[in-house]
Amino acid sequence: GARSPGADAVAAAKLYLGVDYVWGGTDPSKGLDCSGLVQRAYRDLGIELPRVSYDQAKVGTKVDSIEQARPGDLVAFGSPVDHIGIYVGDGKIIQAPHTGDVVRISDIKRPITAIRRVIPDAPPPVAVEPA
Repeated sequence: GARSPGADAVAAAKLYLGVDYVWGGTDPSKGLDCSGLVQRAYRDLGIELPRVSYDQAKVGTKVDSIEQARPGDLVAFGSPVDHIGIYVGDGKIIQAPHTGDVVRISDIKRPITAIRRVIPDAPPPVAVEPA
């Protein structure tokens, strides 16, 4: 069956599991930081996002709660936002956590500041009126 676009974003991010965390990192061969991972995974799908988590947490549309979140949604933390990951489902995110760690899938442990849906759902089919 067709995967949702959000599932594609999760799959793209999973390609970087195990990559070293590097602050400011945007090159997977050298290391990624939290927003570098998010930006890279979406870029692999042809979607450009801002570079830093603070700005990434403003794109797309707001999701009201983690119960309504779908795989691929951005989950941001901190006030002001200082960390971001990609929701994988089941209360977990894929993230580049911090120096000395690697890209991994983890439980959400911090209060969530924002959840943003970058990829809109497929638009409903438009009914064409007969001429």
